Amino acid sequence: MSTGEDGLERKRQGRLATVAILASALGFMGLTWLGETLGWSNRVLGLIGLAAMAGFAFGLIVAIRLLLDGRNTKG
Repeated sequence: MSTGEDGLERKRQGRLATVAILASALGFMGLTWLGETLGWSNRVLGLIGLAAMAGFAFGLIVAIRLLLDGRNTKG
């Protein structure tokens, strides 16, 4: 892979991590507020929390892989 293609791939991975974390945060806050307003059960609210944690974990894993890949390619 050339340097230009590698830079584009790193930017794409960075955007993916950012979108995953942001979507998880906004989705969690919005759905929690909606659930509290509509009186959803604690089981549903817990499921929303678990889904948000999965999104955060995915974004964190992508970001860490991006960081470690950058360290390995730069020497």
